[in-house]
Amino acid sequence: MSDDYLDPYREAVDRFGATFDATLWNSREFQRLRFEVLRGMVDLNGLTLLDAGCGLGDLCEHLRERNVQLARYVGVDGVPEIVEAAKRRQLPHAEFHCRDFVADAEALRLGRPDVIFFSGSLNTLPEETARLAAQRAWEAAGRGIAFNFLSDRPSAPWRARDTGPASRFNTLDWLDWALGVTSLVRFRQDYLAGHDATIAMLRPPTAER
Repeated sequence: MSDDYLDPYREAVDRFGATFDATLWNSREFQRLRFEVLRGMVDLNGLTLLDAGCGLGDLCEHLRERNVQLARYVGVDGVPEIVEAAKRRQLPHAEFHCRDFVADAEALRLGRPDVIFFSGSLNTLPEETARLAAQRAWEAAGRGIAFNFLSDRPSAPWRARDTGPASRFNTLDWLDWALGVTSLVRFRQDYLAGHDATIAMLRPPTAER
């Protein structure tokens, strides 16, 4: 399988270096809002979180600032320069691995995660590939997963906007898939004027592994 889904990030690193701009977030405000939505979806206290497509580890820092007491944070990213920059931050209780979670399914099992988050990291993938990554994450996570993506049902101001290199996913199809996997599904699209959607999929307590 070609890893050309990483090309936008490689090109950004070549242009900006291993900085925030190379992670392709629209802005720090957008990033923080998406992090807050994810944080509200799952109680992470005392759990091991794997951040798939972690970038510079900003999610780890955000959770620490919000007094979320993780047992362990495991960051996984496929761009070596970004991973090395994340390591240099020396964030508490955090570790970073240069692994491509799309091509290497075992990367999603690092640290035996309770919860796996994808924050923006599915956006440059073909939708079918993103679904496969989410399915593998569900199989790897002890308690559940949460992910955001660009919704194909945005409000009017967003409909004509160019989202490249990201693409919009079929929101109802993703919800239907999630509900087919578990009945414990949380969904939000009431932020960023419907530009973005977030789904959390949880296991019943008796199903925790």
